Amino acid sequence: MASLALAVPVAASGTAHAAVKVTVKGTASCAKFGDSTPTLVEIKPTKGNPDSDELPGDDETEPYSVVLTGIPKNGTKAKATVTCVDSDNEKNTINKTFTVKKPPNGAPLVKNFG
Repeated sequence: MASLALAVPVAASGTAHAAVKVTVKGTASCAKFGDSTPTLVEIKPTKGNPDSDELPGDDETEPYSVVLTGIPKNGTKAKATVTCVDSDNEKNTINKTFTVKKPPNGAPLVKNFG
């Protein structure tokens, strides 16, 4: 029984090393909606933990940055949603699907939406 108890922590720690943290940054643009500005970027990976960035909504294009954790080392698909708000407070969204994978040099993954 003792050897079985020791095998469980080893397997669990091996699983923990299979996931990585990936910073995704870039710009979000609402230009296709006229006078709209981006106010939120949400990224939801198929495997891993989602994150979002609230933007000031001052300009037609805004920079964003999110940190996704629990991403498999070989990557996963993700869905990005940009929320755009116009001067009448009407909301539109932009949805993009892409692959999240940590760049080999460890730098942030750059994705521009809009």
